[in-house]
Amino acid sequence: MFHRSSSTSNGDDGHASDGGGPLSLTTQDPTTSQNQENEEKPQPHPTGHESLLRFLLLPNQVLIVLALEFLNSFRSFGLRFVLYNYVTNEFGISDVKAGALLGTKGFIDILFGTIGSIMVDMIGVRRISIIAMSVAIIGRTLLAFGRSTTSLYLALFLFSPCGDALLSVGLYRVALKKLTTPLTRPLAFAMSYAVSNLAGALADVCVDKMRSSLKDVQIDDENGGGGGYLSGVFTPIRQFIVVTWVIVLVTFGIAYCFLEDWTVIDPNDLDDDEKRKQSTTTRHQTSSVENETDDDDHDATTTSIILPADALPASPMIRPHLLQRWFPTHYDSVQAIEDEHHQLEVSNDDNNFSTSTMIRRRSFPKYQMYRTRYNHDTQANSPNEENSSTSRCSGLIKVINQVIAILKLRNTWRVLIFGFLSFTIVLDWTASEIVLPPFLERRFGEKIPIYTIQSINLFGCLILPPFVGALTTGREDFQIVMPGLWLMAISPIFVALSPNVGGACIWQIVMTIGEVLWSPRIISWTASLAPTGMEGLFFAITSARAILGPITDAVMGTMNDKYNTNCPECRDQYGHFCDVVVNNNDNANNAVQCVSAQEECNLFLDNQQQQSCPQTCLECPTWVPTDPSTFWYLLMIAGIAAPLSVWLFLPFLRGAHVRDDRCYGLFRVNKARIFGICGAPDDADQESNINIRRRQGRQVYGHLDSNSSSSNSTSSVMANGVDIELT
Repeated sequence: MFHRSSSTSNGDDGHASDGGGPLSLTTQDPTTSQNQENEEKPQPHPTGHESLLRFLLLPNQVLIVLALEFLNSFRSFGLRFVLYNYVTNEFGISDVKAGALLGTKGFIDILFGTIGSIMVDMIGVRRISIIAMSVAIIGRTLLAFGRSTTSLYLALFLFSPCGDALLSVGLYRVALKKLTTPLTRPLAFAMSYAVSNLAGALADVCVDKMRSSLKDVQIDDENGGGGGYLSGVFTPIRQFIVVTWVIVLVTFGIAYCFLEDWTVIDPNDLDDDEKRKQSTTTRHQTSSVENETDDDDHDATTTSIILPADALPASPMIRPHLLQRWFPTHYDSVQAIEDEHHQLEVSNDDNNFSTSTMIRRRSFPKYQMYRTRYNHDTQANSPNEENSSTSRCSGLIKVINQVIAILKLRNTWRVLIFGFLSFTIVLDWTASEIVLPPFLERRFGEKIPIYTIQSINLFGCLILPPFVGALTTGREDFQIVMPGLWLMAISPIFVALSPNVGGACIWQIVMTIGEVLWSPRIISWTASLAPTGMEGLFFAITSARAILGPITDAVMGTMNDKYNTNCPECRDQYGHFCDVVVNNNDNANNAVQCVSAQEECNLFLDNQQQQSCPQTCLECPTWVPTDPSTFWYLLMIAGIAAPLSVWLFLPFLRGAHVRDDRCYGLFRVNKARIFGICGAPDDADQESNINIRRRQGRQVYGHLDSNSSSSNSTSSVMANGVDIELT
């Protein structure tokens, strides 16, 4: 899939332009030299307001996907934030064992997530969502109401991977990619990113609100045996997990009633592979209709190249007349461009269209939508299908061939390499979820708003991405990514220098600023590189970095045990500190006993030595002091390795160089290459790169058509072995 940097990827390709009607295209005279000139000319970028208008004209199914993304993120983030404290406090599991537990769960999640990514390309987003939600309800029920380690293991190792993991592999990202066009996709993914972080931030606030305002709820078994499934103590953390269980039920209802599989297309704003298909088909159609003089018939022919027969006009989420009322100046400005476009599209006596101005203009979107076709549907309707066993076998072979084909695409390796190079920087997220909550609770007590501090990151990721996206629309991707990586990499130093609540807050702020610069941009960049029809499989393969995640979970558990140890002798079985003093008259030594909010603790204090019970681990008489700063310094050093590694491979990641150009530009030494460490653009060699691409057939990146049969696919190695094209 051909991906250009954002400075060129969002414009028209030159050979497609608005023909005056909502569905028509005008095909230019397909001479090679003219096409090459048009494709190399830079296209204008949409302004912030134009991007917003185009986004609001997308169909209302986008709102359904964003709503599901919100609910899915709330239950997902909410569980991730409290899970470590939940299993250590309420199930009495040690730090090392808890880290190993979460690591094992992570490996199983990856396995089921990969299966889900393959299935989403075969049976669709709606079916996968409903199946996953059905299983997730069972898993969340066991997690919220179960009391034994058996129910915990069943939830974490069986039902959660089969349910929750399927929803965490970019399922709704696939849906959003199909519902957007290249010009609307950056803003749409920024909105998705913001919605997801809003859900996580609200989950954090909800947890802390419940911790501070709610008390433990004791539910007794009606039979008096104490073994009822709903009986026992419901701490505020467990009550919050019950809330996420309700969220799962609501999400299932919305997905079942409203989620559909649709694909949106704008004939004037096509994905790169759609442009390529159109260009190939147009050449054949042009040769067959070159003697035709009826312009209407010609327009109909070119329109059918792009739009399926069942395509319908998309009903926008906001009606155009409302947009004109809310944004009169910007709406009229975009409309004026469209009117000028139509006026300039004139033909002379020889029916040759003027294109000098048309290729630089972009008309108002004319969105069409059609039912998404999946591999499963194609096989089900195939007249050559003889039996189900043959179909399953051929389906498996096709999936294997698709995996091999995707691995041959350079775009795949660009995303894969970036994922592994940036792995150390995402340790900040893992530390924020696994290390920060016990760090604050054990050292500063239960009254500290742990999850509100954690929500600083999520609220920042909610508020800032739309502004950053609008302000950096015309920038090349890695001009924004590199500064963001550096900021996030150095952020742990604030906790290392000041290991307290204030240092944790500053860390969250600086980390957030770095994250909103690079993370949404990389998500949009990855989605743009995904081959149409196989987005789920592409996301699964390019998410191979996740296989290292479970290892980091186990490492973080070990780090907690070494630098942030617990004090179980001063806490009860529910994780409450034994911070209340009571006189024990039965004690011969006249010592005082410490109790928690739920039960008496086996902790006695000598009246002559200590008068207060411990409210933190620092006050626990049996606790061994540790230095937490060491961990945060190690985290910072690991994070700095990420931007340095990305910089070393930056020319390859940008995709502007070919293999002959000193191994994709990796061994070039010039001013732009050196300053690329902070995101400086690599524009010095653009002209030479264009010449190399022309000499090598101009097809720099592999292209994969998922609708073609794997057995009929042809592979051709380009000159000097630069890339492989699959058609």
